[in-house]
Amino acid sequence: MAKIVLIILGACFVGAAEAFYMRLLIVGSLLLIVGSLLLIAYQYRNDINIRDLCGIMLGVTLVEVVLFEFFIVTDSETMSSMAVNAIIFGAHFALDLLMFILISNRVQFTRARLEAKGKPTDDVFLYSTEFALTSIFIVFMAVDLLALLENFIRHLDEFGVSAEIAKIFSGWNWLFYQYKVVKGILLGITILFLWTITYKSGREEYKQAAQANLRA
Repeated sequence: MAKIVLIILGACFVGAAEAFYMRLLIVGSLLLIVGSLLLIAYQYRNDINIRDLCGIMLGVTLVEVVLFEFFIVTDSETMSSMAVNAIIFGAHFALDLLMFILISNRVQFTRARLEAKGKPTDDVFLYSTEFALTSIFIVFMAVDLLALLENFIRHLDEFGVSAEIAKIFSGWNWLFYQYKVVKGILLGITILFLWTITYKSGREEYKQAAQANLRA
């Protein structure tokens, strides 16, 4: 029942698109991710693969919340809007890159940790579902980089470009106004991908899945 409720709520947040709901979309999606990670980690606490995967995602998510709440500049009276936006988009890209690196190398990290403690690593392997998660974070990073590039193009005058030329590109703000919407949708998709690991097919070892496809 809890699984169904979280999936339905995630779909509702993904469907929100009006400006009034943008803050609710992001905050709600983050809360759903944290709640999903904690619930999945608890339900499969004896599975080191799921436990470590949830731990990685939960850790990076909490770091992101803390950074943007206390350290990342989101409004400034001394810095230009271009500089503030560059910090925000750059920070998002760095965090999404960190998430991608940690998830895509999760098996190696888990095995190294167990080997350092002298514990067996026979039960450590890659789930087929994890490829969906790494793929979605590639999309996250692409959106961050496009938003950062658009931010620079929109403020060419700050790079010494003539006012006439800079004015032509000053209206390039499509992703700027849709950034929260796009990231919110991606967060919702991440929640849905995350829940697929709770199903037997989602917990299939990747090599076994690949061999089965070849035989088919």
